[in-house]
Amino acid sequence: MLTIVLPVLNEQIILRENALRLWSFCRDNLKEEWQIIISDSASTDKTPFIGHALAENYLEIKYFRQEIIGKGAAVLGAWQSFPADIYIFMDADLAADLKFLPALVSAVKNKADIAVGSRFQIGASSSRPWLRRLTSRGLRLVLKIFFHLKAKDAPCGFKAINQKTLATVIPRIKNQTWFFDTELLILAEQQGLNIKEIPIIWQDGLNPARRSTIRLFAVIKDYLKNIFSLLNR
Repeated sequence: MLTIVLPVLNEQIILRENALRLWSFCRDNLKEEWQIIISDSASTDKTPFIGHALAENYLEIKYFRQEIIGKGAAVLGAWQSFPADIYIFMDADLAADLKFLPALVSAVKNKADIAVGSRFQIGASSSRPWLRRLTSRGLRLVLKIFFHLKAKDAPCGFKAINQKTLATVIPRIKNQTWFFDTELLILAEQQGLNIKEIPIIWQDGLNPARRSTIRLFAVIKDYLKNIFSLLNR
């Protein structure tokens, strides 16, 4: 079983279209049994209504809600609530090209404890605002200096883990927001787990009507705070 999580916060503009796009892709391209979890972290718009409607009309789609705001809380809560053999999450805007989802699954089936989409591997490409590209490269350098992190694209919102990682690393993660999956990779590398990076195609801003909930400088501040907290743990 694959549990595929879409973390959402006030995503009424894109939720139905993207959830059904993911559903159609999984139906046509995945051999494994799968379920899509719309994991809502306290949305206040029409996201709950749309999520419930999708769950009522599509057997493989589930709606899960927590009254905790945070991407980490949404992903980790859903992973821990819906048992699977492989646990996946991707950003709800589907910026990562779905054609790489089978490769993500295959990597975990073939001995990787964690598979990570990467916008920096050879063969990858990304269309992103220059400021996001710059901050991603800066974060990569900071993580390499302080943690000797080998993974090149720690914050990429396209990851899969196995049951071993769920049992041994996830309980140690303290961050509930944007830093959670960077913390995941740091802890996993420290434990000696096998991490496989998959070059992907990434495109930001696929739906011009959607306004991102990311406040870049607030996220950067949160990242730095959590990096120093992790160093002192």
